[in-house]
Formats: sequence, C-alpha cells, structure tokens
Amino acid sequence: MTQKKNPTQGGAGDRLAASHGPKFNPKSTATEAQRERILSALATGPKTSYDLRRIGCYQCAARVLELRRLGYDIRTDLVTIIDGDGYSHSRVALYSFGGK
Repeated sequence: MTQKKNPTQGGAGDRLAASHGPKFNPKSTATEAQRERILSALATGPKTSYDLRRIGCYQCAARVLELRRLGYDIRTDLVTIIDGDGYSHSRVALYSFGGK
C-alpha cells in the first residue's frame, strides 16, 4: 500500500514558494505588498507619508515599524510641507532608507 504525502508536510512546491516569495497585484493593499512598495519607493530617495499614501500605503508608520523589526534601517524626520493647495502641514514624517 502506498502512503500519500500530507500536503502540509512540505515538498518541492513549498521550497519553490519560499524561494520566490509572494507576488502581488500592483494595486494590492496586502501588508506585504505595502512593505514592498515602501522599500521600492525609499530606494529612490526620501519619501513623506503623503508620498507613500499616493502609492497605496495608508498605514505608513505601522509598515515602517514592521520593516524596522525585520532589520531595515529607516530613519524618520519630522518636516513641514506645503501641499498642492497651499496648506501648510507640520510634523509630517519624512522617511529615508539606510539599508538592511
């Protein structure tokens, strides 16, 4: 009698999934997708919380904290910005990436 392998016990499929990681729709709001977008954005230079919201990351502080806990060096400075309508916003987070 042949015993079938339990799908939860691992195998080649598990190694393949683990090596490639999850792939997300560009408009995904999944936590992992937001973290990936933040890392990609910060790789091009400092970004404000407003910049990150424009790319679909509405809980910027939470995602940045998660990335820090994963070992990424992300610095936060509080700045004042003027929005497109001329309104001044003080204490806006400006995130910059120092690497992993």
